[in-house]
Amino acid sequence: MATIAVGIALWAVALVVLLIFRPAPENEWWIWTCVTGIGFGFLGMWLVRRPRS
Repeated sequence: MATIAVGIALWAVALVVLLIFRPAPENEWWIWTCVTGIGFGFLGMWLVRRPRS
């Protein structure tokens, strides 16, 4: 669980850096890569905490 939280934090830091120092227009997909990484991180955290039946 801590590994997932660290991964989410790293993606969030990368997102903030990219929002401050905007990439060139052809590299704006980097921003969406960070957003996707954060989203998948939260999905992974939900899957890990989910009770098993």
